Amino acid sequence: MDTQKFKEILLQEKAKILEILSTEKELTSKTQDEWSEPKDPEDLANLTMSDDLRKKIYDSEFQRLNEIEEALERIAMGKYGICERCGGTIEEERLELIPWTKYCSTCSKNIGRGR
Repeated sequence: MDTQKFKEILLQEKAKILEILSTEKELTSKTQDEWSEPKDPEDLANLTMSDDLRKKIYDSEFQRLNEIEEALERIAMGKYGICERCGGTIEEERLELIPWTKYCSTCSKNIGRGR
């Protein structure tokens, strides 16, 4: 397996996420400024929904950033592509789709089923 290829993909994804997180932080600051101005109830409802959505996006991207950083650590330790649950090899096709994954397809399905 070409771990260097996956390292480059992960680094590119990391850069994209850092940009998204930076943009979300700027938008959150703008939203907080808008909160300080008196608004009618409808505007406040829209701001609340917008703020909640931004927070969900931020949390999701932050979690993915952590998963990417963990994958980069596994590459550095020579453990990339090894399932953390069963110790088997993670399919290369799976790594191409989700390069930060920790689990092979079988273990991922079992985790999803609560096994």
